[in-house]
Amino acid sequence: MHSYKLRARDDHNSVIEEIDFECLSIAGALDKAKAMVKAGHADLYEDGMPICSMELVAETGVWLVGKPR
Repeated sequence: MHSYKLRARDDHNSVIEEIDFECLSIAGALDKAKAMVKAGHADLYEDGMPICSMELVAETGVWLVGKPR
């Protein structure tokens, strides 16, 4: 099991929330992260290493997943 950190960011790129959780895989962590984040932007880390950035692009819950910041 891996440790993940989700850092939610506001529109000014300031960290507004950090959530630590564990998951078996990156795919599972992405699913969990999308359900937990309340902001429109977030960064996901696995065992302290950046994995990806995420941006909410539609209010229906569509996320754009990109390279880490």
